[in-house]
Amino acid sequence: MLGRHAENLFWMARYLERTENSARRIQSAFLHTLTQRPDGDEEWAAILHSTGKAVAFAKRHESVSMAHVIDYLLRDKANEDSVISLLANARQNARSVRTALTQEVWQSLNESWIIMNTALKRPVNIRELPSILENIIKGSSVFRGALYGTMLHNDIFNFLRLGTFIERADNTARIIGARYHRLLPTAAGALGRSDQSQWEIILRSLAAWRSYNWLNRGHLDPSSVASFLIFDDRMPRSLSFCYHEICTNLSDLETEYGRTYGSGQCARVLLQELEDGREKDVHRISLRDFVNRFIIDNNNLSLTIASDFNLAP
Repeated sequence: MLGRHAENLFWMARYLERTENSARRIQSAFLHTLTQRPDGDEEWAAILHSTGKAVAFAKRHESVSMAHVIDYLLRDKANEDSVISLLANARQNARSVRTALTQEVWQSLNESWIIMNTALKRPVNIRELPSILENIIKGSSVFRGALYGTMLHNDIFNFLRLGTFIERADNTARIIGARYHRLLPTAAGALGRSDQSQWEIILRSLAAWRSYNWLNRGHLDPSSVASFLIFDDRMPRSLSFCYHEICTNLSDLETEYGRTYGSGQCARVLLQELEDGREKDVHRISLRDFVNRFIIDNNNLSLTIASDFNLAP
């Protein structure tokens, strides 16, 4: 496959995954604002910090507020990571490789762009926000379903899946990193019951609230939350789950192209580090250092994939 085609596939999937991640972060913060004691604008500032957009946001807005953050993350075209910008870029990538996609995959993406392009032409009314966020999440889910259910599971499929899980792992790690102090083993006694809402925000922003409660019968404690999000390979947004998928996709590419790649070896090393961390558990690792190192290693893997397959970084 030509490098530019693989590049379009890889980044199309990354952009779409990023739209869903942004929607889920906003959704969890908005729910917290409605149902818990007000935290001022702390929660919205935390979203900007975890997305790495705090500095860029400050150049466009004098203060952090719910309305400003929502507008910036959803519809500000000057923000290359706003939902409307990401969907436009993903759609352009898809158009460049249109003949490599099934009708269902193309339609799912194109319809998401059409719906959001209309909904985000004007500032979002707070009453419309829940349905807009649900449509963003739904569009991403329909795309993944069409991809898995209608595409050949060949190199095209594997580049799309690589983009999804590299982006997803980065998002999970950044959310943990931004709130690591709330996931330390000492946090339960230090923060008290009222601050358990913060752990709920973390889980909801990763679509993990219900599955965590199924496994833990509603008992919230920081060590269990951290272990679940990092090491539980049954949870689709955990770091371990993402790296099992990444290793599978890279292994499939190695088989299809008849050679090994540095990216495959790198991914397998990172997966083994996660397995080793599971054995130690979060009580015996420096959570902050572990997550910061993971973010760097995950980004380096993305760069190695770009080098191996002639993608733009």
